Amino acid sequence: MNKSADYYDLDEFKSFRIDTFSPMHCALDVLGEGSRQKSFAIIWLKDGNGTHDLDLKRHYYDGSVMFVLAPGQIHKLNQFSESEGYVVRFSPAVFQHEQDFMNHVLDTCLFDSNTSCPVIQLDENSKAIFDNLFKQLHEEFLIQDINASEIICSYLKIVISQINRIKRKKSSDQVPINDASYKLFRALKIAIEKNYKEEHSVQFYADLLNVQPRALNAATRKYAERSTGELIQERLLLEAQRILFHEDKRVKEICYELGFDDPAYFTRFFKKHTGLAPQFYKEQVEVAI
Repeated sequence: MNKSADYYDLDEFKSFRIDTFSPMHCALDVLGEGSRQKSFAIIWLKDGNGTHDLDLKRHYYDGSVMFVLAPGQIHKLNQFSESEGYVVRFSPAVFQHEQDFMNHVLDTCLFDSNTSCPVIQLDENSKAIFDNLFKQLHEEFLIQDINASEIICSYLKIVISQINRIKRKKSSDQVPINDASYKLFRALKIAIEKNYKEEHSVQFYADLLNVQPRALNAATRKYAERSTGELIQERLLLEAQRILFHEDKRVKEICYELGFDDPAYFTRFFKKHTGLAPQFYKEQVEVAI
């Protein structure tokens, strides 16, 4: 795949990188503390405790935990006690075949910032499994020997599959993967992620997926307890919040970037959902977190 080069901005390490945490080396600089995530990322802290702010929401952790991040997310890690662990960052280009990226990243919704588990707790058995996998990944990354890229990709797919397995086990109601409405829900989430800046209407997504709007709403209410329109609005709002918090752009610029035609309408939309006008949002949030 070659679609990732510009969007994911990974020139400094191309398509894959893995770094370690240790008492002597804290990889917060690698994470880009308080910054906007430029790649997909998996963070594993073997122990310790602290907070991790994800998209301006604070999450507490204790023990062995895993975090998964998507491009564009704002995050800040604060360790109350230092931990060993790993930070994996990758772009879609690490997968040799686009279908592998679809199967392991997009289609699983694991990295979906709206529906993913913010903190994935690991038991002792899972710690042992991931310890071996991450060690192998790190060794291959450092060696860069022949066929290293294929081996790295294989280990990465296993890591992602193991995280998905834990996520499914911890879910209170197991999602029927082969259920038609769940497949439709996942397809809609992917479609929104690809098109939300240009397309805001439910009808567009219904036409794209060859279903009626009521079928989309039935799927989203079943698996997200929200309407399709609300999912689209939430994605737009999340991106607006991210841009306002991290970038120095005028409200008018953000309005047009997100596909709104009228800055006044965008301001009303933002204030309706946050209680704050866009120009005051960053100041208020910085005080709160």
